[in-house]
Amino acid sequence: MGKLEKKVALITGAGSGIGKATAEKFADEGAQVVVQDFNKASAEEVSASLTGVGHFAMGGDVSNEQDMKSVFSEIEKRCERLDVLVNNAGVLGGPEGLGAIKYESFMRMLEVHMGGTFICTQAALPLMTTGSSIVNLSSIAGLAGWGPVHYASAKGAILGFTRSSSRELGGLGIRVNAVAPGVIETPMTEDLDEALLAPLIMMSPLGRIGQAEEIASTILYLACDDSSFVTGQWISPNGGLITI
Repeated sequence: MGKLEKKVALITGAGSGIGKATAEKFADEGAQVVVQDFNKASAEEVSASLTGVGHFAMGGDVSNEQDMKSVFSEIEKRCERLDVLVNNAGVLGGPEGLGAIKYESFMRMLEVHMGGTFICTQAALPLMTTGSSIVNLSSIAGLAGWGPVHYASAKGAILGFTRSSSRELGGLGIRVNAVAPGVIETPMTEDLDEALLAPLIMMSPLGRIGQAEEIASTILYLACDDSSFVTGQWISPNGGLITI
């Protein structure tokens, strides 16, 4: 029996990268997966490729409350509950320094990462019961302040939200944790300058960047009952780039 047998899981930003790898991992472990992505065609492609039955795709912008109300309404209609929420959707900022980042870009980064996490978490609560799990995707940038200021700020905010919401939701039996990956090989990072990646690989004790499947395994641990006494925590699979 799989670790998520008969569980219903929503993964945002699951049309590619870490979200896609997580959807595949969850499906292999017996979950019914709701594959959500801004690009609905990508979500549909991933959903159709998953093992098992009952999976379906949804589009929408996680920072748009009305879009996400439609997603959760469909989940309630089809599944009547939600056992696992993975707040994975995000965007990667450009290389601009603090003085060059436009206010609109800064706010858009917060809207997608932190706003999307808030909107989806709030909408999920009526569908969740004791034993449910929420996993938020932060980043090594949110821990160490690496990368563009607006990206690091948004990912750092997710860690604060995780700690605070875990305290409030623990009494309901709902666990909230975060994963803060290091540099991972995904479509979002494939365009990063080699001059930026090379030093990071050299700094890593493992001598490489991570794979999306490795992060999916960490997310699975926090989503399933293997981590039943873990809440308000973050795990950073980063190859040893930072150690805490």
